[in-house]
Amino acid sequence: MNHNNPVKDIGKRRYIIKIYGIVQGVGYRPQIYNQAKFFNIKGWVTNQGSAVVLDIEGERAYIRGFLIETINNPPSLATVEKIHLLPKEYKGYLDFQIKSSTIDEKGLKFIGADVATCPQCLEEIFNTHNPRYHYPFTNCTVCGPRYSILRKLPYDRNHTTMDAFQMCSSCKEEYNDPTNRRFHAQPNCCLNCGPSLHLLTNEGMEVLCIDSIDKTIELLQAGKIVAIKGLGGYHLTCDAENQEAIKALRKRKNRPHKPFALMVKNMEVARELCRINEVEEKVLLSNKRPIVLLKKKGSKGLPDEIAPNMERLGAMLPYTPLHYLLFQRGITALVMTSGNQSSAPIQYKNHEAIENLGGIADYFLIHNRDIHIPVEDSVVKVVNDQEIVVRRARGYTPFSFPINITQEVLALGAEEKSTFCAAQNQYGYMSQYLGDLKDFDTYGIYEKAIKNLVNLLGLKPKIIAHDLNTSYISSQYAEKMVGEKVAVQHHHAHMVSCMVEYNLFSPMIGVVFDGTGLGTDGKIWGGEFFVGTRESFSRVGHLRYVTIQGGNQAIKEPWRVAISYMYAIDYQEKKVLREVDEKSIHAVTQALDQNLNCFQSSSMGRLFDCVASILNLPQRITYDAQAAIELENILDPSVKAYYAYHIGEENGVYQIDYKGILMGVLKDIEKEVPASAISAKFHNTIGNVTLELISRIKESSHINNVVLSGGVFENTYLLSYVVKGLEKRGYDVYYHRQIPTNDSGISVGQLGVAAAIEGMG
Repeated sequence: MNHNNPVKDIGKRRYIIKIYGIVQGVGYRPQIYNQAKFFNIKGWVTNQGSAVVLDIEGERAYIRGFLIETINNPPSLATVEKIHLLPKEYKGYLDFQIKSSTIDEKGLKFIGADVATCPQCLEEIFNTHNPRYHYPFTNCTVCGPRYSILRKLPYDRNHTTMDAFQMCSSCKEEYNDPTNRRFHAQPNCCLNCGPSLHLLTNEGMEVLCIDSIDKTIELLQAGKIVAIKGLGGYHLTCDAENQEAIKALRKRKNRPHKPFALMVKNMEVARELCRINEVEEKVLLSNKRPIVLLKKKGSKGLPDEIAPNMERLGAMLPYTPLHYLLFQRGITALVMTSGNQSSAPIQYKNHEAIENLGGIADYFLIHNRDIHIPVEDSVVKVVNDQEIVVRRARGYTPFSFPINITQEVLALGAEEKSTFCAAQNQYGYMSQYLGDLKDFDTYGIYEKAIKNLVNLLGLKPKIIAHDLNTSYISSQYAEKMVGEKVAVQHHHAHMVSCMVEYNLFSPMIGVVFDGTGLGTDGKIWGGEFFVGTRESFSRVGHLRYVTIQGGNQAIKEPWRVAISYMYAIDYQEKKVLREVDEKSIHAVTQALDQNLNCFQSSSMGRLFDCVASILNLPQRITYDAQAAIELENILDPSVKAYYAYHIGEENGVYQIDYKGILMGVLKDIEKEVPASAISAKFHNTIGNVTLELISRIKESSHINNVVLSGGVFENTYLLSYVVKGLEKRGYDVYYHRQIPTNDSGISVGQLGVAAAIEGMG
């Protein structure tokens, strides 16, 4: 972040300075202390709310040098958002002190994310002469837990779950030494005073062993499944080279197809498994340590069961001392999947984990440092050399951003891939990924996370923003709350979430492709073209409606969607669906005849499901967007052809007619064209029709700015196709990088709409 240099006009010798941002628990105060000593500055520094506050005195030239160093070269984990500098009357301080933290109830608040183990701590862990040799909870001011253990601000030890552990004299000495990198490291601990590991059976009985980590490695190498408590919750873990262990994990977890994430020992192993470019390597090695979606190389022969029918592996590097220690005895790759039952939230409490995961894991490696707020692993990918966040969680949350609103707001998000968002003092705060609210336990985590962030911020929301769909659990939660309610159309929220990310306010062409979302006409939208701003929009185009039979079941059974589309275009030859029995086809066709359990949809996501089903990809999906993901995975990028399409117009609104597209697909199937070519032609067609419709909208609106959002744009091929096509035509195109394009970003969009409406009032 660039800042105007506040020191160029300095002419006085005493200043009060407030530095706002991620500035606590990152080593800022000790750095300031040492700089003050170097420049002979007197006064004090303290944490106040979420700011670092300085009262400094000294010679004019020395103050200038001190401020340039302090402001322009903050600690590596610090993010400076705002600086206030106020001249004061000279007071005559005799020394420089670090004062105890104070609370600022009304000030700006910023919360640090959990951070991967730093190189210095890692060196200590593997140094046989160091007191922290093999200690799995080693940390310092630049690494370790933050958000996951924080109960309230300011970020001090007694406000975290580490308050259960009293520091020994050695740790206390480090903590109080301004020249030590553990000075005021709130989770500071060692073997003598900190948390400890325990290995248990799946019945909760302790396993007697000399070293619980060594025993865990032995169990993993023997093909056992171990639930391991990490930074933000439990992982279910097994040896990534053991096919039988992976099969057992899939069966026990009831996760037949969804890819598992891998944790690999180091970059050398990652390169053996995947093709990795410079940007991907940089993200893998960052202190956020997300799961990065990488193209498989196909070497080393890891079992296909890790990521069946996928061209990419989700891989991450170790990010805690415990993880590093698991790789010290020959294991090079571990399956590390969320410690939960399918669709349930991640487990993070020891007793609940044993109760709920005992049927999956053979053993449990637990520790006694409580997790206050569970946080999943983040997921990212790299597109066009840009990091794109798919799931914003550990290391990336809470995420703060400027938003132009004076009222305090709570935006409650969607129902799937849920997040929520709060606004205070003209800043927004986005929560971590929480999951599907239809799951009872996930809803409980959602409620707890809201209460936790409200407590951390001292938030008293006056405005409650929610989805237009009142059947959403998040919308029902809104009804329980006190405050002005603002209902936001789902796809408008998608569009505005991208506008908020780029701080855009002028009218935009918005293209929003996803699976579902209630429209203002009561129908299901998802193939949308808008012209609008943050506060309002006009629907200027969409995919032509189709009547889909099966309700929510159609989302899980793409063959129902395919039959519905073939019914709509009057295509009689249903035998193309080889894996669907005639009885089922007949039942759905009859229901369509009578309009039983049907809904109208303009969803682009459902059109992708239809084509995937016609190509006999999974007819019953076991995870979200599986059919569309597999459709992208089989495409042949060398194929540049596309199908004929037609854009009509009705009542001044453009409509994309899917009939020509689907007839092209079906004729290619009759000609026995390879599925890989058909998939490519379909993707190219959607890309081309999107580009043409945007061009038509520009002619009438004279808008050259385009925003892309919605879950379908997680499709890397389609996103790249549309972005490159728009850029080639001279458009200014914006797509999600920091805020997920899927429903996790909805809460940010709701907040943006509420802020715009409040500003109009």
